[in-house]
Amino acid sequence: MNIAYRFGGFELNPATRQLLAEGLPVALGARALDVLLALIERRERLVTKEELLELVWPGLVVEENNLQVQISALRKILGPQSIATIPGRGYRFAAALGADEALPAAASAAAVSSREPPSIAVLPFLNMGGDPEKDYFADGITEDVITELARWRSLAVTSRNSTFRFKGKSVDMQRLGHELGVRFLVEGSVRRMGERIRITAQLIDAESGNHVWGERFDRPMADLFAVQDQVVQTIVGTLVGRVQASGADRARRRPPSSLDAYDHVLRGNALPWDDPAAAAEAKRAFERAIEIDPGYGLPHSLLAALVGREWENDLSAPRETLDRAFALAQRAVELAEDESTCHTILGQFCLEQRLFDLALHHTARGVEMNPANQWNRADFGIVLSHLGRAEEGLELLRDARRADPYFGPGWYWRGLGVAQFVLRRYADALPDFERGVTNNSLRALAMLAACHAKLGHSELAGEAVARCLAFQPGATVDKLVTRMPFKDASDSRHLAECLRLAGMPG
Repeated sequence: MNIAYRFGGFELNPATRQLLAEGLPVALGARALDVLLALIERRERLVTKEELLELVWPGLVVEENNLQVQISALRKILGPQSIATIPGRGYRFAAALGADEALPAAASAAAVSSREPPSIAVLPFLNMGGDPEKDYFADGITEDVITELARWRSLAVTSRNSTFRFKGKSVDMQRLGHELGVRFLVEGSVRRMGERIRITAQLIDAESGNHVWGERFDRPMADLFAVQDQVVQTIVGTLVGRVQASGADRARRRPPSSLDAYDHVLRGNALPWDDPAAAAEAKRAFERAIEIDPGYGLPHSLLAALVGREWENDLSAPRETLDRAFALAQRAVELAEDESTCHTILGQFCLEQRLFDLALHHTARGVEMNPANQWNRADFGIVLSHLGRAEEGLELLRDARRADPYFGPGWYWRGLGVAQFVLRRYADALPDFERGVTNNSLRALAMLAACHAKLGHSELAGEAVARCLAFQPGATVDKLVTRMPFKDASDSRHLAECLRLAGMPG
């Protein structure tokens, strides 16, 4: 049975991490929700600032103003008297709380909008070494996976307290999913074998009991904590991709008339944006999501990304196209300040606007907020590559693949190619561009031609130039270089030199 806290017209379900106001879901960031839960669970006493920082940002050094921002956000939603400040010491939950009744999961679920993020619970990983004294390591892996998953606002993650009570018990997955009110379950095991460690992880659809994904991770034990961090980052990076893919599959199977804002986001995000028809469909999906819920930040960001592609790939697109994308990205951050993806996408458009310091700020902020997000890391790497820091950018781009071996959308390979090109590593850049290029990815086509030219492949360079001109008949060296947002003028001159060598019109 799920415990729900009721106070002043609100209902908070810790298992599903959903706040309702008069039965309707309230948009609340993951950090703010963590703060609220911590205060409610300790409502009989003052909770110091230091304790809240450790509870909500475990193991991280975080400035106190981050906590103040979350408290302010909660007061805007719950009312100024809901949380009392004890000056110089901390906070206390001050709203009158109803009885902590156990509400049936089905009843709670009925009130939750289908825009609710996929819900997931991580079961205690099994210690397979046979020594109960080593349980701490398996428990540590479990807690780290929970903590890292909780950074993703696209997931609703059940707390440690909800799942650790099942430690050591044999459970039916479908029944457990119903009891916890979650759609996905993660289970795993840890085995230490001399100088190596083996960790397995599996994702289970709690509704059907079917396995969605499974993986085994073998690592050396030379550095225990580095190994733990590496494995957790890899599990989480891979796991989130599998959860989102499964959710997108479900969205595609549902009839269009039943889709709400979140389903439109899933549908649009699952489409191959490099295909013009699919990109147009995705654009409509995000526009519809915004119509349904104008206060939903993420579709503003995703729509910005698609509008921005029009600017990147159409040399005749007016400046207003870029300005619209930039405005959408700014609005997304206003609506979802604690959504890392929104910061990352805004950083991309700050780069296009030549606001280089802001580009660095927002993309770095995205990684800081959610270091397990491989998309954020890759985007940060792309920004650094344009700011004259391509070596750092290349490492971040490679990091994204280390975090999730399944990761590799077309834009990723194009970004990897840019980093290698800026570093004058044409032979390394070439296969990356070839893997990511399409006939409507103008910048990548141009740089593919440039790489071939520098490697002495004059015929292949000419073919790539012809593909560019077939897509954009008016393309010239000057127009292409002007659209590429390099901070360092020497990088722009380098690109121009390579394009002329390839035979691109001036």
